Amino acid sequence: MDPETLREALKGLSILVVGDLMLDQYFWGEVSRISPEAPVPVFDLRDISHSLGGAANVAANLAGLGVRAELCGLVGEDREGEVFLELARRAGLGTRAVVRDGGRPTTVKTRVIAQAQHLLRIDTERRASPTPEIRETLKARLEELLPQVKAVILSDYAKGVLASSGFTSWLIEEARRQGLPVFVDPKGLEWQKYAGATCVTPNRKEFRAILPTMGILEEDLEGGARRLVEKLDLSFMVVTLGPEGMFLYHPEEGSWHFPARAREVYDVSGAGDTAIAALTAFYTAGLPLKEAVSLANLCAGIVVGKMGTRPVFWEELKKALQKGG
Repeated sequence: MDPETLREALKGLSILVVGDLMLDQYFWGEVSRISPEAPVPVFDLRDISHSLGGAANVAANLAGLGVRAELCGLVGEDREGEVFLELARRAGLGTRAVVRDGGRPTTVKTRVIAQAQHLLRIDTERRASPTPEIRETLKARLEELLPQVKAVILSDYAKGVLASSGFTSWLIEEARRQGLPVFVDPKGLEWQKYAGATCVTPNRKEFRAILPTMGILEEDLEGGARRLVEKLDLSFMVVTLGPEGMFLYHPEEGSWHFPARAREVYDVSGAGDTAIAALTAFYTAGLPLKEAVSLANLCAGIVVGKMGTRPVFWEELKKALQKGG
């Protein structure tokens, strides 16, 4: 598929992202002295910025590629929730299924950065599962949105939205019943709740950690992926390998390794979000699976060259393709 045809196909897609919504906050400044009060650096704050994080960064990557993205998740009834919703609207994301939950704060990751060095991260969050009432509200919003989209992404950051195996299994079953592919970025060791999804996209550490918990003795990528695909009834699996690229296993077509495409690496935060967003978009747009993974790998290589959590944009991908990846 040529780039312009692909771009038009992406513009015709609407994809739903369900998961843990976050606000990424950045304190930018400099460190040039040590405090006289204690042997610690003094951070001179120069600027504060915000960006969409977690599942919202997945949706921002979809929007960057021209896809219509709908968000489903929770934010608090606080100032940070207002900042999050404003950023989402500016990015063109659908927020009809973003629920304000007064029982929890908006999840915020604050990163302190001096001279392009990441010094510290401060997290504000509540990881408990939503109350039954909030969960029913999420279900009602999802039932409205599922008939309007072409694919679903579950972005699990273990902050509560996808903690309930009953809720997550219901969502996958309902999406598949409507003929929608479901892609999962997993977290934790309770993967049975992802059973029946189209694809799960762990990183290498997550992949290795889950194998013994499911009684899988094979430790190599192909053997472990084959057993996971069988046990979870997946269509295929993609493992992100950081500086080594991506690995794809398909039970009928075999396995492939896609070398990393990054030229310079400044910040790996958000690369997994970009990978699953791009993979889902290209696969749903009709690209052959191997080509979809290859392009997702290229998109991930683009975003690690940016400081902070930043999405990929179509023009960046087009430029990289013109240069031969």
